[in-house]
Amino acid sequence: MPTLPTDLPNTAPPVSFETDILPLFRPMDIQCMRGRPTGVFLADYAYMSAKNEGGSFAHTNDVLAHLRGTGGVPRMPFGGPYWSDESIALFQSWIEGGCKP
Repeated sequence: MPTLPTDLPNTAPPVSFETDILPLFRPMDIQCMRGRPTGVFLADYAYMSAKNEGGSFAHTNDVLAHLRGTGGVPRMPFGGPYWSDESIALFQSWIEGGCKP
């Protein structure tokens, strides 16, 4: 039986903010988070992809913690319905892929 190569390149397109991530946020989520005292701008690519001094995507990692409800932060969207595990994995994949537009 022939063996198949295990190091095939990943041909899936990168996860995109505009086509994959932004549509996951409901208009009411975007409005609610924009009005918070800290001003979380879910629909603003520049805000969401901004890096901190350490080089990490601070805003997106904070949003990810809220989506999961980890690190002592409340889960969002407030009161649900919460994102599916698949949607959260897609968001994490977007971060890991470099927060592409």
